[in-house]
Amino acid sequence: MPMPKFPLKHGALVALLLGSLPARAQSTLPGFDLEHLEVNVGRGLSVLRNGELLVPGGLSVGLVGQYQQLPLVLLNGERQLELVRNRASAVLSGSYGVLPWLEVGAQVPIVLWQQGEDPSTVGLTPLASQGLGTPEVQARLGVLSRRDDQPVDLAVDLGLGLPLGSAAVLGRDSGLRVRALAHVGTQVGSLKPSLEAGVLLRSRNPLSAPGATGQALEVRLGAGVTTSGLGLRGELAVKAAFAADMSQPSVEVLGGGRIPLSDGLELHALAGPGLGNTPGTPIARVLLGVSFRSEPPPRMETLPEPVPQLRLEEFQTRPERRPAQHVEPVPTRELLPPEPESSPQP
Repeated sequence: MPMPKFPLKHGALVALLLGSLPARAQSTLPGFDLEHLEVNVGRGLSVLRNGELLVPGGLSVGLVGQYQQLPLVLLNGERQLELVRNRASAVLSGSYGVLPWLEVGAQVPIVLWQQGEDPSTVGLTPLASQGLGTPEVQARLGVLSRRDDQPVDLAVDLGLGLPLGSAAVLGRDSGLRVRALAHVGTQVGSLKPSLEAGVLLRSRNPLSAPGATGQALEVRLGAGVTTSGLGLRGELAVKAAFAADMSQPSVEVLGGGRIPLSDGLELHALAGPGLGNTPGTPIARVLLGVSFRSEPPPRMETLPEPVPQLRLEEFQTRPERRPAQHVEPVPTRELLPPEPESSPQP
């Protein structure tokens, strides 16, 4: 009985790969980084930057866990393979404010568990269920800041993905990943909208064509909004990616919110669908994370002239002032009563 076709929007169309595999011989699936979504390090939304930087000496750390459903399905006519049906991963991230215009950060993703159909039916060796993803280091450069009475926050991110992940878990490209991204944000009433746009230079996806080599330029766009306030805050983000080795754009919509637990500690949750058949675009994604941020208070402005320092010895060496003693006024002639005039003698 022929197997029904899986909807294209739920997977990846890789006809050339499955059609070229031998019937019995097993081969290893070419390694690449399956993950498309980036977790934001530092200020901003959970998955979107907003142009803000940490103040110098500020520290932000976070741990995000996520679940993806069907991020990778291979299709070829009536043959289909849900290679990665379920995937759970975690991302540990941190950032530090160095200068008013410079922030540095890093993140390490780890695939905790992934499960799918047996690929030996199409001549592929099984994937690993656990492994390291692609670690990334980044520098965030501030251009404009609302702290300096400018209308928007504007910054540029420069990121470098290191090829240290596990190829057996689809957590590593064959070369370096270089990212350049600009992001801007502001506040309009109780809403804080933000936009980001940039490019990612990475290895070509080998699933686009067997034996594909070289570099591919991926364009990334994002837009989001969050509410402001001290209590529960809502978040909504839309992220998209375009590249020549993608059969169609990868789009994800994520909505949720964050709530403070204590001073500097926040819990955030997001969920939403993925659109497109590009490898790494799940039909659904759920994120749950916790973050902690600590920033020193803003420094007070220095006075143009130094304030003189008074020493305790100066007060001790000064002569003590004694209250003046009460002095009785001495009557003078002006104060004496007038003498009676003497009558003339006869």
